[in-house]
Amino acid sequence: MLGLLEKDLRLTLTRKQTLVIFFVLALIMGMSMDGSFIVAYLTMLATILAVGTISYDEFDNGFAFLMTLPFSRKTYVTEKYLFSLLLAAAAWCVGAILFCIGSGIRHDAASLTDELPMLLAILPVMYLTAAIMIPLQLKYGAEKSRIVLLIFFGVIAILVFGSKRIFEGSNALAELTKALEGTSSAVVLLALVAGCALITFVSYLWSARIMEKKEF
Repeated sequence: MLGLLEKDLRLTLTRKQTLVIFFVLALIMGMSMDGSFIVAYLTMLATILAVGTISYDEFDNGFAFLMTLPFSRKTYVTEKYLFSLLLAAAAWCVGAILFCIGSGIRHDAASLTDELPMLLAILPVMYLTAAIMIPLQLKYGAEKSRIVLLIFFGVIAILVFGSKRIFEGSNALAELTKALEGTSSAVVLLALVAGCALITFVSYLWSARIMEKKEF
């Protein structure tokens, strides 16, 4: 497991120039922009980079070599989820630090306290990207998975806007919004983390099944 984590970290660090550019952009945005965009930006970027290591493993029939090494296919899948979480958490911490520095420069001390629940919610929400992308990339490969991902989010967008139109003008949506407003941030955050954990667990089982059936 540690060897796989080191491999993926080294693969990620091969994009040094890209990482420096993104970090400079994040630094500029952190100093100039209000809100928690900087934290979400870095966390999402780290998640995409982590999942992108699968493409490196696939390159030039790399899977055929990797699977000859002394680890199971399930261990490989577990490492991808763990590496994505570690990289996303590290990026979240960097983003939070930049957010605090930016708030200090703008003399906006109350900003961090007010936005802390939203900042904490960013990590599980962004990690869902990995939970969606990992099984798709293992199943369809890098190119096809992008198309499937676009279709997936397109279907979600249609369902969201369709539901909004259905419930528009009814009291159900207003009552639900009112009930959520009365719920504490801690309860909402715990429910969000639990929901994301459940989706990730299902995603992990699916990825493990895909990897077990995969032929190289």
